[in-house]
Amino acid sequence: MFRKKLTDIITPDCEVIDFRNGKFVYPIFKNGRSSLTIYANKNKLSLLKNKEISQLKKIIVFLRPAKERFLSGVYTFFYLTKNQVIDDHTLKKIESFDIIDRHFIPQYWWLYHLFKYFDGIIEFKPVEELYKWIPNRDGPWSGNATPYEPITDEIKGRILSIKHEKYIEVDEKIIKTYMNQSVQLRKIIEEFRV
Repeated sequence: MFRKKLTDIITPDCEVIDFRNGKFVYPIFKNGRSSLTIYANKNKLSLLKNKEISQLKKIIVFLRPAKERFLSGVYTFFYLTKNQVIDDHTLKKIESFDIIDRHFIPQYWWLYHLFKYFDGIIEFKPVEELYKWIPNRDGPWSGNATPYEPITDEIKGRILSIKHEKYIEVDEKIIKTYMNQSVQLRKIIEEFRV
């Protein structure tokens, strides 16, 4: 059941942004994806899709600390689907994987999605480095009618009160082992297979 839901989430096109300087970036949800996509559109950067990606030699992937991303992703899910109303019933469904969403599935699954089309080198960078690449900070709420309210400590506590370790442990291992390194994507997929 989990894999079917996951397949539904990550079956859209796999996209990589061509920064025209020999650098290509794979945007992951909650790792600057909205900002990167808006920047690419404003600057008329090319988006390579699916099989076009297979010819590349190296792709840069920005990774975000796993717990921080999970918190932000779950909060974004509630913002986009529940008008920011955090309810315990939905939190329990997230905990049991009855609800999964592209904003908080492990970053590993986005790498797995990329692996369908690309088997080259991945260069991992911390998401904080994105500030060096693009000036804008547009979130998934840009243009949304509901005003975005920053996440509070109380909401963070409620989200982290659910069992969330399965959402973050593989990403924590990848970050600890490979941050600021270049590695064959196949090695990541095989080493951290979940």
